[in-house]
Amino acid sequence: MNSPLRFVLTVALLFAIPVASQAQTFGSGRIGPDPVEVALGIAGVAAGTALIFYLILHKPVILGCVESIDGSPTLIDEKDKHSYALASDHPLKFGERFKLEGKKITEKDGKFTFRVKKVDHDYGACNR
Repeated sequence: MNSPLRFVLTVALLFAIPVASQAQTFGSGRIGPDPVEVALGIAGVAAGTALIFYLILHKPVILGCVESIDGSPTLIDEKDKHSYALASDHPLKFGERFKLEGKKITEKDGKFTFRVKKVDHDYGACNR
């Protein structure tokens, strides 16, 4: 099992394990927490778990055209118009429009790099 998944499962178990508590008697003679408190606690745990899963499993996707800039493959993102130097083991043709899944990296010198993990879709030639 990889480390992020192990972390998520550990955190989920910590939330799921009941904590020993003493019974409390309220003014009405009822024992235990108010049902509203229980519902809010369950909603909080569910929201926290969903956030952890999103942060771990979310993979950035870029849609754009691959061009040759100074002889190296560069992707121009259609959304934010940034150009990303591509680090890829996948064969990417210049002048083609791709939807790529991977990791965005900002170098120390301010340049952007995109490490391609998966070619999600090849849309063909770029529209110019």
